[in-house]
Order: sequence, then structure tokens, then C-alpha cells
Amino acid sequence: MAKTSKDKEIIDLARSLEGTPWCDEYEKMISGMLYNPLHPTLLEGRHRARCLAYDFNNLNPNHGTREQTDGERARMLAGLLGRVGPGTYIETPFMPDYGCNVIVGENCFMNFGLTILDTSLVIIGNRVQMGPNVHIYTAGHETSVLSRIKFVEFGHPIRIEDDCWIGGNVVILPGVTIGRGCTVGAGAVVTKSLPPYSVALGAPAKVVKTIASVEEELADTANPYRNMPDRINS
Repeated sequence: MAKTSKDKEIIDLARSLEGTPWCDEYEKMISGMLYNPLHPTLLEGRHRARCLAYDFNNLNPNHGTREQTDGERARMLAGLLGRVGPGTYIETPFMPDYGCNVIVGENCFMNFGLTILDTSLVIIGNRVQMGPNVHIYTAGHETSVLSRIKFVEFGHPIRIEDDCWIGGNVVILPGVTIGRGCTVGAGAVVTKSLPPYSVALGAPAKVVKTIASVEEELADTANPYRNMPDRINS
């Protein structure tokens, strides 16, 4: 359901992002209030995202070395997203709604076909990995038919914390927080928040087990990953 007042914490965070279509309707939108998606400033914001995403998705890899192409992709991604950390790579096609409402940390990897409806903020931590065709939806609608006739909608933020693995064809719905170290199995529909170090499967996604924390794994001398380098470079 939509909120009835602005979210100061979300608004303050959004002020640090690049390319936001700032106006009163934008503040309502990211706060989870009902808002008008046809406001001219928001229309321009979505048009900007379409243009930048088109360029990103159609970069010709034959026009340079791998290093040159990766550098250009990183530059373009930084212009498309609100904020992105070093070492993050998103395969094409990538389909954001605004783009500017997406924050991604360091050393993340998202496979082909990522779709993000970033009506509100999408906050992704470090070292998050995603399989193909993951869909992240902050956008929501009331069940009221009249609300659709009036063409109003809302959005709630989504948070994916550090070190999560999101399997292929997963759908993440508005307002969800996926805690650190979670694994979400392929095809799951995440309708509710998941506690850290959970493995969740199904539609709707349900926690089927809890795994060891990073601290517990590092303390286990028998852990096969313990002495591996942080990143393996080929």
C-alpha cells in the first residue's frame, strides 16, 4: 500500500545520486506515496534513462580491445546509474526505468536481461551476483480500479545486502530487503524480506535453511574457500 507522507531518509539518500529528475512528484515517488507518473519532469527522467540504456546496450565490442570496451562500459554505466562502485559489471541487455535511483556497490556481477523498475531506490551492496533475467520491481499499484483510472501509482525501496546470490529468473517485489549472504534459488518470487544468510526457494520464496556467516566460515580451518584469494583473475 502507498504511504501518506514523505520518507526523509530515502529523500536524503537520493540527494547524493546522479541524474535524478528532482521535483515534488519525484520526492513522493521515491517515498512510497501515490504520485503522478506523467509529470513532465518524470517523463524526461525516463526518457534520459532510455537514451543512456540504448547506448549502453548497443556498444559495439568490435571497436576496441576488451580493456577499452570494459572501460567504456564502466563509464557509461556510471552515467546511467545513480551510483556504482568499481569492479561492477552488468551484461547487456540491461533495462532500468530511471537508472538514477539505482545504487550498486563494488565487484558485483549481473548477468543478461536484468530489469529494474526503480520507481523508488534500489540499493545493492558489494559482491552481489545475479543470474540471467532477474527482475527487480519497486513499482506498485493499489488494488483499487479507480486508482488505475486516475493513473496513480507508488513505489517502495528494495535493498539487497552484501554477498548475495540471486538466481536466474528471480522476481523481487516492492519493499523487500534481502539480508547479507542470502541465496535466492532460480525462479523464486521474493514477496517478503529475507534474514541474512538464508537460502530461499519458491513462489512465494520461503527460507529453507540458514547457512554459516562469513565470520563462521573464516573461523573454520576446514573450509575449502578460506585460503583462496579474494578475487580470482583469469
